[in-house]
Amino acid sequence: MDHEVLDKTTSSSLILPKDDNKVVIISPSNGKILIREDTVLQGCVGCGRAQFTCTGIKKQWSVLCWGQQMDRRYYLFLTLLSATFALSLIGAIIFCFTNTINDAILSNMAIRNNSIAFSMWRRPTVRPIMKVHLFNYTNWEDVRDGRASKLKLQDIGPYVYSQQLERVNIKFEGDKLTYQERNNFQYLPEMSAGPHFDQVFVPNLPLIGVISKSLDLPNLIKFPLLNALRFTNHHDAFLKLPVHRFLWGYDDDIINTAKPFLSLNGKLRFDNFGLLVTKNGTVSDRLTINTGENDKDKINILEKFNGDTKLPYWGSSECNSIEGSDGTIFPPAMLDRNRTIYIFYGNLCRRLPFNYVKDVDIGDGIELLRYSMPRTVFDDPDHYSPNQCYCDIDTASCPPRGVIDITSCTMGAPLLASFPHFYLGDPKLREPFEGLEPNPELHDSYLDIHPTLGISLSGKSSLQLNIIVRKSSLISTLNFLEEEMILPVAWIQMTVEELPESLRSLVYHGTFSTAAAQLGLTVFFILTLIISGLCIFIMLVTRRKKPCATVKILPNDEVKLS
Repeated sequence: MDHEVLDKTTSSSLILPKDDNKVVIISPSNGKILIREDTVLQGCVGCGRAQFTCTGIKKQWSVLCWGQQMDRRYYLFLTLLSATFALSLIGAIIFCFTNTINDAILSNMAIRNNSIAFSMWRRPTVRPIMKVHLFNYTNWEDVRDGRASKLKLQDIGPYVYSQQLERVNIKFEGDKLTYQERNNFQYLPEMSAGPHFDQVFVPNLPLIGVISKSLDLPNLIKFPLLNALRFTNHHDAFLKLPVHRFLWGYDDDIINTAKPFLSLNGKLRFDNFGLLVTKNGTVSDRLTINTGENDKDKINILEKFNGDTKLPYWGSSECNSIEGSDGTIFPPAMLDRNRTIYIFYGNLCRRLPFNYVKDVDIGDGIELLRYSMPRTVFDDPDHYSPNQCYCDIDTASCPPRGVIDITSCTMGAPLLASFPHFYLGDPKLREPFEGLEPNPELHDSYLDIHPTLGISLSGKSSLQLNIIVRKSSLISTLNFLEEEMILPVAWIQMTVEELPESLRSLVYHGTFSTAAAQLGLTVFFILTLIISGLCIFIMLVTRRKKPCATVKILPNDEVKLS
């Protein structure tokens, strides 16, 4: 096309011919770009009356820098990348700084009605093993007749039973659940040390218990009761019984004779007396726990025991507290290595503390947290002052170191609990006997808990039942025993020998699959964040510009129109 040379191109008021609508003028001396008022340049932004500063024109041929092409695909792609960047940022923050997947699993573990977790909780597939050891008093007659000074104890057993637990009479109240336990114990002869009809000499628990309780009664009731005991079928201090009869019930007139005197009519749910007779079948205790539906940090925590939020037996609110687990499931938030966890033992009228000891590997790379009872749990106040509250409220008298009095929650029976063979107890407890040999490996108690699922997978609980002798001048059969002598009766160990395959699979996936998913999603979101961010940066920095017109810059100050 023809070109026309214009003079005075530095003028800011240059008048251009109106008949040429594609005229563009550049003034190299002041770097100003002038376009006509009515110039319309298709596909450009900013064209119109304004003046534009054009920088970077160094080559002979260049493009004007004010015009940018409008590209819908460009902005659509930029919008999609921005959305991807934002979502990746949110995902990276969530998966880097929270346990989202694990929290989702724990949420599904809440004990909701008709859920899978509820079904597993109601009828657990795990079958705990109960191992019972009895103390056989082999020479009690020699001690009675003066031919020996110490009672010889023979630890016989274990007599092994598997426990099938079912939770029954279930009632939901919001995020609370009340239930009772129904147990079915089955004898396992292949795992036992002998047949359960072995004969053993054991303390006469009904006789010792009734005599002890009668001493606190008015004379008007006490004397007729003690006289009536002389005509019962078992009036010796020790009895010879088969193991299964002693554990699960035998005919004894003492309890029936004592019922009207001790106001026990209607309170005893058995006809025959046995050490474990109340444990088989439906247990009378009613427990109320938190289901974890509204707060997963309270799942399976006991909130009421027989309708009460605390116990009435001890001397402080801390000792009367029932807050704790039943030992099967713990809120993972409680599993801090520096924090004490509690298990409630209804048989002991209290909860017991467990402290972290170490990490243990149970195979397949699965590590658990091991918790054990502290050595001070049964100490007397002289050795551990916080245990003062477990002494008698009225008299402040305390049992010896190593035992705890549980008379208050056993309808007055003078029973005490301890570790087996008086492990960690006062040596004086073992002085009247031969055959007691404390062994930490056999007699300690511990619990191994999965750190993220909060499920107890292994462990053992070993506790011994004892009875204290209180004598009466009206009953001579106990005269050869020392007053307030503590007689070991039996010790029981609860263990989990084998996990069912369904629980093994749950533990494996809870350990590795969730961790792998968490790591994989974290890496995915971080990579997506980086890639989308780089793409956005490149698009913004290197976006292509289209010229509105092309000009030729001459070496001199002349400007040609194009």
